[in-house]
Amino acid sequence: MNVYALWNGCLDWLFPCTCAACAINNVRPEQPICYQCLSELQATQYQPSKHDELEKMFWGRIQLEYVKAEYPLKKGTILQQTLHQFKYHHRPGIGIYLGMLAGKKLKRIHEQHPVDALIPLPLHSHKQRKRGYNQAERICAGLSISSGIPVWNDILYRNHATETQTRKDREERWNNMLGKFSLKRTDRATNKHLLLVDDVITTGATLEAAGHTLLQIPEVRLSFFALAHTESTGS
Repeated sequence: MNVYALWNGCLDWLFPCTCAACAINNVRPEQPICYQCLSELQATQYQPSKHDELEKMFWGRIQLEYVKAEYPLKKGTILQQTLHQFKYHHRPGIGIYLGMLAGKKLKRIHEQHPVDALIPLPLHSHKQRKRGYNQAERICAGLSISSGIPVWNDILYRNHATETQTRKDREERWNNMLGKFSLKRTDRATNKHLLLVDDVITTGATLEAAGHTLLQIPEVRLSFFALAHTESTGS
């Protein structure tokens, strides 16, 4: 056993990493969800018919090639706990891992609807420094590993911080996001198909606002992807 492996083994023993979903079973950092929770999570994956419903959210609001989400998000579920750990407890590896899983399906979609680049939905610089990372960038990293699609994180940026969107309806969220995104280094994006990526679609207002900014690029085509779409417990 080399020194590096021995050191990692000691760290795992001293500071065991628990499953992001159940917080019981120990896991390796590169696989932050235990097999039991992962099996339950994968059983909830969206079927293709659900993507048609997601696309209807944006009809008449923005021109898109397609909209995809990997899982439904409901309160008290494995996915909710996992995403909470990812977003608020400094476990960026969760996003990479879930992105890698989703990227296998995205690779099949890519064969029929080729995408030129993944665009992570940007955070404002102040928020990113506070959190330590942009969750959409980590998801894109995982998607890229599995699908082979490159990540372009220098096309779109957020030029103003925004107040929390949690308690706002779609119209309020849309108004809150007006003028918050800008473009830079757009020459290579002309006449390309871009996939804008976020962690969760709720009302879709933030993706929509960012998407309209990207559509200012000449002849660009646009699609949306998220790990999850928020659903009510009664749906």
